[in-house]
Amino acid sequence: MMSLASAGTELTRFKKGTLPKISLVVLLFIPLIYGALYLWAFWAPTDEMKNLPVALVNEDSGATMDDGTRVNAGDKVVDKVLEGGDLKWSKVDADTARKGVSDGTYYFSVTIPKDFSASAVSVADDKPEQAKIDVEFNDANNFLASTLGQSAMTLLRNAVTEQVSEQTANTMLVGVSTLADGVRQAADGAGTLAEGAGTLNDGAGELVVGLNTLADGSGKLSDGANTLASGTDTLGAGTKTLADGVSKAATGAGTLAGGAKTLSDGLGQLAEKTPALGAGASELNTQAAALPGQAAQLNDGAQALAAGVGTLHTGAEQTAQLAGAIRDAMANPATQNMTVAQFNEFLASKGIPMDKLAGATAGISAGTAQDSTLAAGATKLAGGAAQLTQKVPALQQGIGSLAAGATGVNEAVQKLNTGAGTLSSGAGTLASSLNQAVPGANQLADGAAKLNTGAHTLASSSTQLADGARSAATGGETLTDGTQKLAEGSDELATKLGEGAEKAPDYSTARIDRTAPVVANPVGLATTNENKAASFGEGFAPFFIALAAFVGALITWLILRALPTRALAGRTSGLRAALTGFIPAAAIGLGQVVIMMLVLVYGIGLQPVYWVATAAFMYLTTLAFLALQQMFIVLLGSATGRVVSLVLLMLQLSSSGGTYPVETTPGFFQILHPVMPATYVVNGLRQLITGGVDARFWIALAYMIGLLVISFAISAYAAGRQKVWTMKRLSPELAI
Repeated sequence: MMSLASAGTELTRFKKGTLPKISLVVLLFIPLIYGALYLWAFWAPTDEMKNLPVALVNEDSGATMDDGTRVNAGDKVVDKVLEGGDLKWSKVDADTARKGVSDGTYYFSVTIPKDFSASAVSVADDKPEQAKIDVEFNDANNFLASTLGQSAMTLLRNAVTEQVSEQTANTMLVGVSTLADGVRQAADGAGTLAEGAGTLNDGAGELVVGLNTLADGSGKLSDGANTLASGTDTLGAGTKTLADGVSKAATGAGTLAGGAKTLSDGLGQLAEKTPALGAGASELNTQAAALPGQAAQLNDGAQALAAGVGTLHTGAEQTAQLAGAIRDAMANPATQNMTVAQFNEFLASKGIPMDKLAGATAGISAGTAQDSTLAAGATKLAGGAAQLTQKVPALQQGIGSLAAGATGVNEAVQKLNTGAGTLSSGAGTLASSLNQAVPGANQLADGAAKLNTGAHTLASSSTQLADGARSAATGGETLTDGTQKLAEGSDELATKLGEGAEKAPDYSTARIDRTAPVVANPVGLATTNENKAASFGEGFAPFFIALAAFVGALITWLILRALPTRALAGRTSGLRAALTGFIPAAAIGLGQVVIMMLVLVYGIGLQPVYWVATAAFMYLTTLAFLALQQMFIVLLGSATGRVVSLVLLMLQLSSSGGTYPVETTPGFFQILHPVMPATYVVNGLRQLITGGVDARFWIALAYMIGLLVISFAISAYAAGRQKVWTMKRLSPELAI
């Protein structure tokens, strides 16, 4: 309970007056100020790199390629860089860039050298060169700016590499393109070669088709020849049969001829006996007045019989003659395999054309028809004899007169009868022989038909064979053309490949070793640093030394009194009273500086370019911060003055530019930057530690001296007025 009461009592003293209430609010926001304010200042510094001033110099004079093409790679790089807007680029000349980097106008500079384009296209040369971009930093401007700049330059190099790589590739591809031209021409030759090969293939196909057709025609020709041979065999067999039949017909004809001779003899004898019958015939003639018609009929029949016999005799002779010629032809090896046309010609050469065969056949047929006529004559003769018999009673007297001659006539008639029998027998034999000749004739006709069919098949197959031969010939021509094109295409292919090989780049091992790094990394960064920090710690040393000096002063005034009471109680002046509090703090500050310098130099390894000047400026900074904080305490009181010092410390940390360039911080901190003491402390220490002292150091020196003098003067003035004690001073609203 007592502790709670004490806590409550401690808080109740902030109820009196305005300043305690303000102090309580400030206490609530102190963590926020230190946390949020610092985070806000450095929330996304890389996103604000576009505000970082950087000089851009283009000294590239361009280059001319072998084909006369003008290359200005530097202009393309500048356009690419300015288009990107990653940094606050200022396109200036070399002198302006150099001065600007030196005096802090630009954090660094980027220079495209004079031979940039020449190096970019040198990849095809014997000694290719990497295209360089010169980058100049100055850590005296801002260490992190240089660090960020190096990262930005890596991105820049990548972007520039795209441009230069394109040019490098174009240069390399010139030779490849030349080679490609030859290869394309060779490809044309290969196309011609392929076309010739295709034509060759087509010709071969056509040749195969023609040969197949030729083979088919040859097969059909063989089949036709076989059919022709079979027909010839059949024709031969039929011809032999015909010959046998004709031979038999000849025999029958001979028998018929013998019978005819006998008949002729009998008729001769009959004629010799005729005078004896004259008287009887006269009387008979008288009695036979009714017989003239019958005699005429008998005479007609006899004439018809004689004519038929003559015709039959003539046909038999012709048939015998033809049979002999056919038999001779079949017996002769030279003529037994003749075609029908050849056989007909052979018979014609013998004076026996084929139409005689038809004539002989017609003669035989006519003879056969005359047999019918003979029979009809015999019938008429029989009719006449019957009528004559009916007249016998009237002729009995004449018969008596003819009796003497009747015997002779009877003998003649008998002989005639015998001859007629012989004639009948020969006619039968002839008929039988002719019947046997008919099958042979039929076989001959069948053989002739088969021979005709075979001949047609042979003709058709020969046509197909000729077509196949023509197709084969056409295919051969096509094949010849394809072979010609193939030869021409092969020649062109060889020629163009040779030309392409001559134009193709020839890289030796050493040249490849020189070229490969340039192709792999065509753009390089040549960085220089005017005042390079030896380490990361050295780059941040100015910021932390300024922080240490301010914190050291803050702690010092927590221990020491900014304005001793004894000095105020005496008759001393305000200046002397202020000095009474300031001198002990200055002595402690000197010790702080000495110890810190010894540790930084010998303990950590800091190597300032200006060792003594760095220590002196550090002590000046310590005195200035002591004077500034003493002023706050003297003017505002110990509690309020120290709170203001804490707030000022945070504002200085965020706006001094000791870490990230102030251009990367929000606008609020950029406004504070020119008036914050830490800004000048950081600038001055950078100049002394890394080197490159310029006007910025002297400005920083003047600012710190002015801060010291003004702060101390205000403290002295305020101390002079505080010699009079008031109730407010005796009982302040807020005290520590």
